[in-house]
Amino acid sequence: MVPRLRTAFVGIVMIGYTLMVGPPALALAWVLGSATLLYRLAGPIARFGLWGAGVRINVRGRDLLEPDQNYLFMPNHRSNVDPPVVVVALQREPRLMGKAELFRIPIFGQVMRGVGFVPVARKDRKAALLALEQAGERLREGHDFVIFPEGTRSRDDELLPLKKGPFFLALAGGVPVVPVRVRGTREVMERGAKVIYAGDVEVEIRPPIPASDPGADPETARRELRERVRAELEGDLTPPEPRV
Repeated sequence: MVPRLRTAFVGIVMIGYTLMVGPPALALAWVLGSATLLYRLAGPIARFGLWGAGVRINVRGRDLLEPDQNYLFMPNHRSNVDPPVVVVALQREPRLMGKAELFRIPIFGQVMRGVGFVPVARKDRKAALLALEQAGERLREGHDFVIFPEGTRSRDDELLPLKKGPFFLALAGGVPVVPVRVRGTREVMERGAKVIYAGDVEVEIRPPIPASDPGADPETARRELRERVRAELEGDLTPPEPRV
């Protein structure tokens, strides 16, 4: 199946699944007062979407994570498929930030809110600060959270400057930070593209970086954490060799 047809097929199935499963799942989650059901229903469609598009994921370093500890994951960012790739690779239930426009899509937006995702309007500073506060709440509630510290997608294999906001969040959340190297996603879906190509993607989970000493100077702690995360993410980001 050619990439364009395969992408269309995956999109149609995902939309149909959301329309059929979303409303009853939202109602049941509201009655039970829990987002776990929503997350477990959303997980399979993310995995199907990547599988159906021919995206093959190899994961390294998952054994570095403690099952009873929540983390703030910080991956590098190359493509629109990075969020589902990272979520599927982690095999956990992390919350993420998403473009505010996505939350306006009927049913899909309600599901995103229901599982604890946080809307953000990046050009609105006040809204961005509010989003960081909401993300901090998710961390303090014991959830994992994924945030892309570059803030936007890079056009090549070079790491962009890391934004300050994620590191304010890291210290406010008080949980270990886990750098995540993602390779190969730009090759399966370039920035601005609407078609997903089959290909190999590698997700490397790096060792967790502990939260800073509570007595440390906040500005110094943020700067040092930012430098440590950047050093981890600046490792080899070249795409993986295709599988034979």
